[in-house]
Amino acid sequence: MYDLVKTLTELPGPVGHEDAVQDWIAEEWAGFGARIQRTRVNNVLARVGGSGRRLLIMGHADELCLMVKSIDDDGFLRLWPFYGDRLGHVPRSFVPQNQPALVLSDSGPVPGYIATASGHVVGWRDREKAILEWNDLFVDLGIGSRTEVEDLGIHAGCRVIWNPETRRLGADYIVGKAMDDRAALAIATEAGRRLSARSDLTYDVWLASTIQEENGLIGAASVFDEQAFDRCINLDVGLTGDIPGPSKTDFPCKLGAGPILVHQDSSCHYSRRMIAELVGIAAANEIPVQQAVFQNYGSDGASLIRRGVETVLLTYPTRYVPQFPESAALPVRLAA
Repeated sequence: MYDLVKTLTELPGPVGHEDAVQDWIAEEWAGFGARIQRTRVNNVLARVGGSGRRLLIMGHADELCLMVKSIDDDGFLRLWPFYGDRLGHVPRSFVPQNQPALVLSDSGPVPGYIATASGHVVGWRDREKAILEWNDLFVDLGIGSRTEVEDLGIHAGCRVIWNPETRRLGADYIVGKAMDDRAALAIATEAGRRLSARSDLTYDVWLASTIQEENGLIGAASVFDEQAFDRCINLDVGLTGDIPGPSKTDFPCKLGAGPILVHQDSSCHYSRRMIAELVGIAAANEIPVQQAVFQNYGSDGASLIRRGVETVLLTYPTRYVPQFPESAALPVRLAA
């Protein structure tokens, strides 16, 4: 399972440019016999098999990113967030500087480095400055001119991701980028592989990998237009409070205590009936499970509920997933 999570998280799949992830998903899911449907907006749907009511197991392909806003004469990339910025500055939870970067150009990925000028060279100028402006950040490609950068196929609108490798942390955890939501796609992939081998499925089981979840649940909004589903298990990151800082009153869930079933988040209320069914299944199989209400959180499941699909949100406990950006750690054993 670790290898599967590592493979998926290390693929570049920023909002609006999820091609590498969706290509991998389509090929992998077809490999265990699923019937693949690639939609016009680049969602991937796959029929696994079975009969009865249609059940969808869903995760999203996109990861948070930055956008190239402009290119300096000296070859530095100036940045903008992928979302509609309302703060006018970099959020406190976003600290990408000194991270390896990957720029998705028209000619392919280009490595770089997300940086900001250090205190040694800005001196006293920013001593009283409490916030980081977007124009304080840039990507250094190790290239000395705008022309050389443009020759690589880089222009305004190219996506930029921070690009650390995925690795083990201690005995039980994985740390890396894009755990939101590639670990979910790893889980969906393994579930599809196991379910495809069974002949006793009492649902008509489908998988989905959607685009632009981080940009307002956009991709999932059209899933029902392609195929009608009765029920959906939406897979996503689960919020925990088992680190310094968060209130355990607000976030009582923790790593190692089982997957989290979410009753309500900022976008909707999830199916009480399906939650009760999954709690019963977990109890019958001696699987620990947590239940929660999430704050400052939304998922693709809301888009399915709006289209009349009974939906539950099933999450894997994850640390360090602010709204923007994310760097996540999760228990290997729970992902499996």
